[in-house]
Amino acid sequence: MIRSIFSKILLSHIGIILLSTITLTLFMSYLVRSNAVDTKRQDLLFKGRAVVELLTPNLLAGNIPTNESLDRISELAGGRIWLINEKGTVLAGQPPNNWSRRFQEDRQEYIDLFTDSPHSWIRPTYRRDPSIVVTFAIPEAPTPIVIFLDAPIVGVNKTVSSLERTLLYSLFASVVTAILAGFLIARSLTKPIANISQAAKNFADGDYNSRTTATGNNEIGSLGQTFNTMADSLAEIEQNRRNFLANVSHELKTPVTSIQALSETILDGLAPKPEQQQRYIATILQESQRLDRLISDLLDLSQLEADELSILCEELDLQVWLATEATKMETLLNPKHLTLQTVIPEQLPPVWSDPIRLGQVLTNLLTNAIRYSPEESTITIHLSATKHQVAISVIDQGPGISPDDVPYIWDRFYRADKSRARTYGGTGLGLAITKKLVHAMQGEISVDSQVGKGSTFTFTLPVIK
Repeated sequence: MIRSIFSKILLSHIGIILLSTITLTLFMSYLVRSNAVDTKRQDLLFKGRAVVELLTPNLLAGNIPTNESLDRISELAGGRIWLINEKGTVLAGQPPNNWSRRFQEDRQEYIDLFTDSPHSWIRPTYRRDPSIVVTFAIPEAPTPIVIFLDAPIVGVNKTVSSLERTLLYSLFASVVTAILAGFLIARSLTKPIANISQAAKNFADGDYNSRTTATGNNEIGSLGQTFNTMADSLAEIEQNRRNFLANVSHELKTPVTSIQALSETILDGLAPKPEQQQRYIATILQESQRLDRLISDLLDLSQLEADELSILCEELDLQVWLATEATKMETLLNPKHLTLQTVIPEQLPPVWSDPIRLGQVLTNLLTNAIRYSPEESTITIHLSATKHQVAISVIDQGPGISPDDVPYIWDRFYRADKSRARTYGGTGLGLAITKKLVHAMQGEISVDSQVGKGSTFTFTLPVIK
């Protein structure tokens, strides 16, 4: 069984050429033979009528022409002429050998020759051109007579053989052409497919840089471009997975190492003073809480990416909700003597949101604002409404974010200020979780920041219509 596309395309080309040429040969042979026969038939009928007009007066008078006179007339007519009566007796002329066998099989057909006129048929011959036979009846003669005129179709077999030989040469040339054209076409189709297949195999074997070069402006090229796009996405996903594992391992290792070292110090009696032990135990608690936050954030992020985190949206009055949330943040504002102010329009439509998840979003944004705001500065929560949505902005007066860092702040474990990130205790997952939570509630989030002038994080929520 032929399995390869290359072989199928090549053989299909050859098969189509063979079938077309053989069909053409048979059709042309039929046309040549039919045309030659029809032309000869019309010529003999014309000459036969002339012979009938020439012989009828004598035959009506009862005079049978001699063989010599018929031979001369035959030379002029281009065929053999003979006469027979109703008994099948040859009256004059010389018929071909075994001509009478034509009538022994069907007596009625023989009788019809004497009742109507003219008749014609093809008389096949062995290894020679076939002949056309025409007959004309002269029933008014004293004895009913039929005149036969037989002439070979000269050159038909030779013409047909020449045509068939020419078509045979054409068939051979067509097959060679089909093989070359089929080879080139099949190769042009199968080579890029093989290239895509090899690139996919290399990618599956772990070579994430493997790409196909079959990216032309056709269907296969489109397939190659799609493969390369998919490979880029998968490679990026794989790189993100590796980075994520590395970051998680690093984030977990730091507090675990600290907890282990401080615990061993206390157990080994290297911190004999109670105040030292208290300080070490407080650090262990702090690192444990940090681990708890990291694990909670990882679970939330995992559920969000798998669309498994429950989002229970309901009608929400932002003014009432925001007053409650702002009270919860007072304990975080006091150590740095920060002021939290809210700007809320008088007419604020209700939104469609999950109050618990919305609280998580606002907490993450306010925590970052508090973390990076200078002491005794102000953090503003600004609300504005349009026909379709409400925008909530968290504005701080911190150091701002570099334009080079802005596109990446939503990535997991990305920290714009790497030197101070651990001091402030962030997990590096807050903004990634915040963005996914906002999207889960049918909103959008963005940031506008200038270095030295602070940052403004704005997210939207749909208005209840």
